[in-house]
Amino acid sequence: MIQSRKNLLHGCRVPRTVILSVLSVEYIILFYSSLQRLEGILLFIGYFLLTVAITCNNHGRNVQVKYEQELSLILKCVAANLILSVFMCAVYVDNCIPYMIRLGILLILQLLSIVIMCEIVMRITIENYKGKRLYLYQEKTIDISSIPQAESMSVDKVSMEIIKQKIKEYDEVYLFDLSAEKRNDLLKICFKTNRPVYFTTKLSDMELRAAGLAQDGETPIFYRQAGRIGGISAALKRLFDILFSGVLLVILAPLFGIIALCIKLDDGENVFYYQTRCTRGMKKFQIIKFRSMVVGAEKFAGAQLAQNRDPRMTRVGYILRKYKLDEVPQLINIFRGEMSFVGPRPERPELIEEIAEKVPEFTFRTTVRAGLTGYAQVHGDYHTEFLDKLKWDLMYIENYSLMLDLKILLMTIPVVLKGTDDVK
Repeated sequence: MIQSRKNLLHGCRVPRTVILSVLSVEYIILFYSSLQRLEGILLFIGYFLLTVAITCNNHGRNVQVKYEQELSLILKCVAANLILSVFMCAVYVDNCIPYMIRLGILLILQLLSIVIMCEIVMRITIENYKGKRLYLYQEKTIDISSIPQAESMSVDKVSMEIIKQKIKEYDEVYLFDLSAEKRNDLLKICFKTNRPVYFTTKLSDMELRAAGLAQDGETPIFYRQAGRIGGISAALKRLFDILFSGVLLVILAPLFGIIALCIKLDDGENVFYYQTRCTRGMKKFQIIKFRSMVVGAEKFAGAQLAQNRDPRMTRVGYILRKYKLDEVPQLINIFRGEMSFVGPRPERPELIEEIAEKVPEFTFRTTVRAGLTGYAQVHGDYHTEFLDKLKWDLMYIENYSLMLDLKILLMTIPVVLKGTDDVK
């Protein structure tokens, strides 16, 4: 489906120098009196270098999705200020509380300024964009009835020379679902004509994006490590899952009781619903959910995905589904090691077999433990195409880090609070 420019979400695109300047000015304002002394000047120099090393580092093409890059900047600011607070306490050991208060104010100012800077730049570069975009596609791959014919062109009907001349008339190009050969040729043309270009991703692109630069003699090559989470990373991830699932199970025990009572009062049937799903290595397990549908919902129609306005949903189930509260019992699955907090959502084995007939690579998702939330859930929704879900999940697997897990968990919060549109 063709997207408008407003739907083509980018990272914040705020220049590093602007970020550094704004954060430094805020520091000077709050700690101006300290700059009168040598230790204050040294602290400012240390803060400046710390900001360059942490906050402005890796601020580019590695994280270019809206909301995610802003979150990266905010987390880096928090890290920089925590480190700075240690130095403050060391230097002003007898009177560090006023400086800690100022650091707290500084952090709030930084968070606000990052959001404002990102939003302003986003509006300037995306929402107020007045340029023209040319869509290039292949026959039978896209429905172009929703866009003017003057803005689209089939690469199967005209020569590359004509396309090259046409590209020069537009400000940017969108290569939609082209073959690898066609896409490579057109990317070269866009490079020669200095035109920005969007292009839909292929599964191999997910692996290329995670590859590092290596060298074979005098030839630059790419190197991709094994796409699995292992070693120390896997151990830390599992430790995190055990600790936080255990804590949340204790804290949310009253909520469990309230939801269970509501389900029971609604129709008097079972509170929990168990379903066979697949996790790492296609291993089957029983996922635990609060029941949101009538008993025997799939008895006659068989296994099927939930639909909008699904008549099988109960009154309490509607609320549970909308705010994803039916998923809360999966904390038990996480504690038992069948799932993780973050990872590809587990699917039913029969559904995986059905999807794999059209997308054989769909089983690649099961190289890691299934998750309560995931990349596909924060960037998509319940009805996102399975191929797109697979691309997001592969991007997560190939680029895994504990910081990425933290970002996905934080990005899940507004998704839950907003509620899903799946149960309209």
